[in-house]
This record gives sequence, C-alpha cells and structure tokens, in this order.
Amino acid sequence: MTGSAGAIKLPITRLHMELTNICNFSCAFCPDSKMKRQKGLMPLEMAKSIIDEVGRTGIVKLVLFHVMGEPTLHPNLIDIAEYAHHKNVNVCVTTNGIRMGNGLLNALIKANVKRVIVSLQTPDEDTFSMRGASKMSFEEYAEHITSIARTFTKEGHGTELTISFLSSPLRKLIIPIAKELSIADTSKKLRMYLKIWAERILKGTNIENRLFDVLKQITRVRSFKENKIFINNRLNFHTRIVGDWATHFDKKIVEARFGYCPGIQENFGILWNGNYTFCCTDYDGRTSTHNYNDTSIQDYLNGEEVQEVARGFRRFRVLHPYCRQCLGDRSILNAIVKQMGSIVYFKWIKRN
Repeated sequence: MTGSAGAIKLPITRLHMELTNICNFSCAFCPDSKMKRQKGLMPLEMAKSIIDEVGRTGIVKLVLFHVMGEPTLHPNLIDIAEYAHHKNVNVCVTTNGIRMGNGLLNALIKANVKRVIVSLQTPDEDTFSMRGASKMSFEEYAEHITSIARTFTKEGHGTELTISFLSSPLRKLIIPIAKELSIADTSKKLRMYLKIWAERILKGTNIENRLFDVLKQITRVRSFKENKIFINNRLNFHTRIVGDWATHFDKKIVEARFGYCPGIQENFGILWNGNYTFCCTDYDGRTSTHNYNDTSIQDYLNGEEVQEVARGFRRFRVLHPYCRQCLGDRSILNAIVKQMGSIVYFKWIKRN
C-alpha cells in the first residue's frame, strides 16, 4: 500500500506486535516491574488475523514480535512465523536469546523469518548483572550468543541476525539515568566492547578474513548515535542509546509542548490483548484508544485520535498527555533541552 492515511505516510515502517508481555529476564533498564497491565499471550487466531490484514493491505513493511516480553515464550511462535511467510509478511523476532537453542533457531530460519534481533545489550560481566538472569552466568550467556552468531557466518539461509548493544552517553546530561545503569558511557568504551565481540565471534570461522574490515568500521563508532556494523549479508551489530523509560514515568515532569517523535508516523503497536498503542515505548498501554478485535489497522490509523497526534508532530507540537510526559523532563531547562534535542536527534542525527 502506498499513499497516506491522513497525516501518516503509508506503508508504515514497523508494526510492533506483542505476542506476550511475559519475560524471563528482569532488566534494570526495562519497565517490566512497573507494568500494571495484565500479563498474557496473544491468541493464535488474533495473530493470524493481524497478519492477514497486513498481507492483504501492505499497510506496514515489517512486523516485529515485540513491545514488551520475550516472544520465544509464546507456544505458537513458529506457527505464527510460518503463517506470516505464507502471507508474504516480513517478520522480525526480538529476543534476549536465552531460549534460542539450535532447535528454535533452525525452526525460525526454516520459517523464513526475515530478521532476528538478539538484545545482547550488556556486553560484559559487570553490566550483565543488570539483566536479572540469576540462572545463567555471563560466560554461559556469552558462549550461547556466540554460538547463535556463528550460525549466521555460514551460507545457506536468508534470515538476518542483528546483535544489539546499548550505550549510555546521555546518563549525565539530559537523561539522568542512575549511575548503576552505566553501559558504555563513552565512544571509546563502546568501541572496545564491539571489538571484543567481533573477535569473539569471527575468530576461527570461515569469515575470519572479514575481521579487519569490521574492526575498521568499529573505529568510526560514536556512542551518541545509532551505529550499524556490517559483518556479512546475514550478520551485523547495532548500537543504540539506552533511554530512561524504566523510571521516567514515575517522576514529576515538566511536560513538553514542542518537539518531535517519529512514533505513530513510523511505528505503532498492538499489545497481546489487541489494544493499539501509538508507539513501541508505551509499555502500559496508556495511549490505547481502540482494540484490534473491533477496529481494523486502517481504521485505527485513520481515527481522529491518531491523526491529531501525527498532525501535531508534523508541526513539532506535542499534544497527547503521554507524549508530553515522554518528551518532558524534571526541570524547565532539561525539558527545553530534551524537546529541542528530540527534533535534532530524530530529524537529523538518526537519519544520518
């Protein structure tokens, strides 16, 4: 589908489809412990219906099985992935990787999943302590992720793997995250971690000769932006800045009045129970206005509540109470900096 739904250009880049909000990790930088909505699993028939509409209309480019939760905990994950392929819908599985043994990984590859994102996030033993994974040591986890990654150094399938890392360069600036959430605060530290992981994964493989170029790419990495490190056609590293969404909505905030967020214009979510959300950071469904069971995706996007938010951001105006809190901060000065920064980041830095 090309064209627009009012103020929203179609097709939208991503639909975040939450198969479950249950997780087997308890990450310090995730609001899982603060989530008030009920936990559950998306019914198989609802998942298939959503995929049917996406396949029929082409209204989104990619379906990601993620808002909150660990999608590999859904008992019908492979069935849903296979159904999506049958309907010519590209899907991506975002996972912490802990359940991705050879059986599940091979099943996802066989189901022609377009991309798997392994949220490594915390690249060493100290930071891994933030993940709440009491039954697994960092070295066990690292060996497991290395094994997964090496599957993608070989030929023979079309699924891509992204290994995702976090950095926290804003920790002492406009996003004052607690000290204990420090992860690769500087470009130097981030490059160090990426180098260690590149060597860990590539040495001794059939593409070890790629290591020189990969390390060269890493020298250009900066912690204050998203970075993508190309390893081969099926494997890459990605870095992004950690936000404060685990604590931000508990604070007394000076609300934003101006700023920019791609939110509903580039992505939206459907939670496990069918509730729509404006964006993938709405972990508690505070922006929910409709449910998929009674409102199609196209009708939802054309609805006045969604259109008002999209029109506002086009004019750099923040209208919805959730968005005003999200883009606000604890003081007037920080709020102004954050609002201006949102425009610079999303309109310039992130696009370059």
